[in-house]
Order: sequence, then structure tokens, then C-alpha cells
Amino acid sequence: MARRRYRTRVKQRPFRLLVRIVDSSTNLTQQTILTPRPGRRIRIIRTKVLQDASDGRQLWELYFVDAPNIITGIRKGIDILTVPDSGAGATRVYRISQGPRGQRNEVLSGRWRGFAPDNSHKIIIEYSEES
Repeated sequence: MARRRYRTRVKQRPFRLLVRIVDSSTNLTQQTILTPRPGRRIRIIRTKVLQDASDGRQLWELYFVDAPNIITGIRKGIDILTVPDSGAGATRVYRISQGPRGQRNEVLSGRWRGFAPDNSHKIIIEYSEES
């Protein structure tokens, strides 16, 4: 008796890379960077913090949830980016399907840790939205 072969059809999820550029705050309070569309989740692909002018070494916390800092939302923390001095930037890159993913309708937040910079920095988030 011959066996039948069954092929499962895998529906590919459409991938659309989205980019959001935000000017950072110049204080230590929480800043909402990105809000997903209703019923969607954010998946981070790349995060970049650019320092236009030399402003000293800075630490930028990046986390999901609308909490005052990464410590109160410890399980939602993504990364702490170190921005070196001399007008440099800091980048973190993830594979397309393996980056940090938030819950439905969960915002992406960030804040400066330690000392706030004197100048505004550019925060570039490359992400996708998933259902």
C-alpha cells in the first residue's frame, strides 16, 4: 500500500520594514517613542542613537511598556545603549524574526540613565508590526 504525501501550506507573513525617527528628550523622564496600531505588536529590528555634537558618554534605556524606567518594567527591558563621546552613535541590530517583541498595544519607551544630555539626540527605530 502506497503512502500519501501531504504538503502543508505555509502562509508567509508579509514583512514590511517601518522606520521611526524621534528627537530625544534632554531630561531623565520616560519618553514614549513608538505606539503600535491598535491590536498590533512591535518587533524591533534595529535601534540607533545618534549624537550630533560631542556631549559626553550617555546611556539610553529602551524598553516596552509605559513605565518610568527599565527597572520597574524589568521583564520588558530591551537594551541599554552606550553612546560614546565625540559625536558618535550606538547601534543594536537583531535578525528580522528574532528581535524583541512587545505585547499587543504595548508602547516602546526610552529614557536617559544617569545624566541627561545637553543636546537632543536622534533615535532611529527600524521595526515591523505583527498581529
